[in-house]
Amino acid sequence: MDHDLLRVTAGYVRRHFPTPDRRRVALHPAVVVSLIGLVLIGLTLLVVLSLQGVSERTIAASLLVLCSGVFNVGGVLFTGRFFLKWQVDDAASFLRWERGFVIAATLMAVLGLALLEDMLHTAGDAYLARAGMVGYLFGAAVLVVAETTYLSRGEWVYPQIVVYVILAFLAQAAFGAALLQTRVVAGWAGWATVIWNVGWLLIMLIVRPRDFYFPVLHFVAPLFIGIGLVAGGWG
Repeated sequence: MDHDLLRVTAGYVRRHFPTPDRRRVALHPAVVVSLIGLVLIGLTLLVVLSLQGVSERTIAASLLVLCSGVFNVGGVLFTGRFFLKWQVDDAASFLRWERGFVIAATLMAVLGLALLEDMLHTAGDAYLARAGMVGYLFGAAVLVVAETTYLSRGEWVYPQIVVYVILAFLAQAAFGAALLQTRVVAGWAGWATVIWNVGWLLIMLIVRPRDFYFPVLHFVAPLFIGIGLVAGGWG
């Protein structure tokens, strides 16, 4: 009789007071680490600003480096949701945060590249950076529409994604070529930007023509350029 009572009690407890699943915690340790990393990047950039001064160069560098850190948080959220199958209590809010970080990072990249375009024009670039800026700005606008559409409807408008990906790769490659012409940063940053974007565009078109939206690929070159700007500021 006592054993039956214990079994009934245990079953009631399991049904009404389930053991918490660690994966259901709103702030998964991986997310916490990415947020800490973002804060550390921000603090480092503040130190750079205090040492090098607030200028077009340092603000552009800060935006281009920081956009990669902001995207990293969204990338961790996507990895947890899509690959690791984290269980979350509010999937809609989780998705809004995830895509919101991607959108925010893209807009920060636009601002950073806009300042970089002005620097390159002042340094003597005639058209490459301006063409890249126009292309990237248009692509970013298309991406914001695609991301918000996905949030509202739950599906991608693939032609919009194709437009963004191609424009983003070509635009950043144009910035890399302009950097090589003007020497605003060390040559390695310009070459890395050109090779990264042209290389990945060709790989995506050949290997994954039907599924080539990997946002992380569009935040590596801005990081290269941002680091190059910071490094050049010490000279």
